Amino acid sequence: MFDNLFEPLNLGNTTLSNRICLLAHRTNFAQSGRLNERHIAYYRRRAQGECGLIILGELAVHPDDRPWETLIEAHRPEVVADFQKLTDAVHQFDTRIMAQLNHWGFQSSGYVTRKAILGPSAVADIVFGETCKPMEPEDFTEIADAYSQAALRVQQGGFDGLEIDMGPESLLRQFLSPISNHRGDEYGGSLENRMRFPLKIVESVRAAVGNDFTVGVCLCADEKFWGGITPEESVPMAQTLEATGAVDFINVAVGTYYNLHLIMPSMHVPFGFSIDVAEQIKNGVGISVMAGHQIGFPGKADQLIANGKADMVGYVRALISDPDMVKKTREGRVADIRYCVKDNKGCIGRVSQSKALGCIQNPRIGYEPLSDDSSRPPIQRKKKVIVVGAGPSGMEAARVAHERGHEVTVYEKSDTVGGQVKLIGKRPGRGAMQGVIRYLKHMLTEQGVSIQTGVTATPELILEQAPDAVVVATGSVPVSKPFPGNYGPPAVLNGWDVIQDTHPVGEKVLFVDEDGGHHAMATAELLAEQGKQVDMVTGDLFIGIELAPRGELYLGRQRLLQKGVTFRTDLDILEIDTSDNGLRVKARDIYTNESITFEDYDTVVLDVGNTADDDLYHLLKGQVKEVYRIGDCVAPRGIDMAIFEGRRVGEQL
Repeated sequence: MFDNLFEPLNLGNTTLSNRICLLAHRTNFAQSGRLNERHIAYYRRRAQGECGLIILGELAVHPDDRPWETLIEAHRPEVVADFQKLTDAVHQFDTRIMAQLNHWGFQSSGYVTRKAILGPSAVADIVFGETCKPMEPEDFTEIADAYSQAALRVQQGGFDGLEIDMGPESLLRQFLSPISNHRGDEYGGSLENRMRFPLKIVESVRAAVGNDFTVGVCLCADEKFWGGITPEESVPMAQTLEATGAVDFINVAVGTYYNLHLIMPSMHVPFGFSIDVAEQIKNGVGISVMAGHQIGFPGKADQLIANGKADMVGYVRALISDPDMVKKTREGRVADIRYCVKDNKGCIGRVSQSKALGCIQNPRIGYEPLSDDSSRPPIQRKKKVIVVGAGPSGMEAARVAHERGHEVTVYEKSDTVGGQVKLIGKRPGRGAMQGVIRYLKHMLTEQGVSIQTGVTATPELILEQAPDAVVVATGSVPVSKPFPGNYGPPAVLNGWDVIQDTHPVGEKVLFVDEDGGHHAMATAELLAEQGKQVDMVTGDLFIGIELAPRGELYLGRQRLLQKGVTFRTDLDILEIDTSDNGLRVKARDIYTNESITFEDYDTVVLDVGNTADDDLYHLLKGQVKEVYRIGDCVAPRGIDMAIFEGRRVGEQL
């Protein structure tokens, strides 16, 4: 089973034990430009999970290239010792590790360095927005030397090879792309000219490390944007790189900052959307080719290799979510894999805001041990534990507590487990979130944990069981009356009412969005798909403001607008009234103080936040020796904090 994935592969003089790679990505773990123990523990854990190849990213090859502060400064001599600690830790296992060398070019700013940024032409990145200085002859020489010096330090630091980044976030891709390269000299215009500087970097790197060190290239093979790189050009690019004799493999990437939803795809982007591009490169060259982007599941990866469309596959979020994915796949335990659901909140959403990498399902990201993870400290005594609530927080607490050796019973008042995730999964395009519950339910079932559904856990019921500890994970409910006025169902509903179809919704809907994320936008999308005319209003600068760091704002707004939803921003709701005069909503413009009245609507839907359902916790407090509350019944937040707190309490018991 999955024999193709676990066939060894030679990349130059480096032999991989399997065909699965953890691709370069941001962690924001670095401090003062140094790689640290947090990095080492994080990557060591993926090696322990039997990943065949790890590629370390976020290296700054030049001191003037600092798009954000948490980069590892590969231009400093002392980095060699740091590298050696990392590679030694990874090499304890049958895993190879390489380093990615990159310069971000104009996809950066002078915020950190207080110097002008560089690029092929005087353009500004769509995200950073700072116009760059076109590179001059001395800049070409200086950057090429920086690459060669960084490559030498990588080699001295014990890496098995390196990858030169010509992907979506690189200066070299900016030279390759007609979108960003408008030069009229020998570095612009024709494909031959646009490749001149990237080839100079390959030559400099190869000269620095010699012929026996593995060197690969991450190549943006399709920018998927008007006027950008296409496969028709990227195949000759790959062939030219191969012809140098200096490149041992090509890692195929797609997209640019003009379409962030392709660089960091969400659950709305179909699986395998980039496979055809990888296949075109594979058919054009003889060296090994790696495919990434939405490969998804082990079966798809194995088939990809079996069909000759790629030689290896690259993952990021899948191996963040479950560092043991490779090991579980090899052992045939694919049902035990904690699959990434591509919610993007804990990973992309955090690093985009300069926070340390996380994961909504895996709270241990950034907290991995530096030595063998032989499980948690042993419990001092076995406890009888009752968990109330089978949402993600309660189920994670139950899973961890049972793994540690406690006797655990879960009570859930609904007929099925899942909590609010059940509602999330009913919204358009959000069904993948059910994977969170699939995994937790599967693991509890495998462990034999008692889950009693359809049971309302009263204080009397719990005290009768004489538990040693109670974990209250009863979640939260929508705020009932967030605004002044005389109103309620069926004319005024909340998002839960819509999802659960508790009341009929009229044809013309005013949707009040103070959530700013998927809850509101996906519920509005559901109504639009039902043929309703939906007009959204918010006090924020724009609808969907919370989705921007996750790379999902563009597609979310596009879908709503294409389905006829309208947006109005900068409004405070003052009052809602459903008296004899009909449904009326009074608001004011935050900036002009203009009074606005919304009338002629059949239904108003409110998505303005939740309130903690914490009555049981307060009734039990002082009645049981150990009472904990976790997740939304502490304070309504998100699924990431719910699972984080569930894990933490399970480890404390």
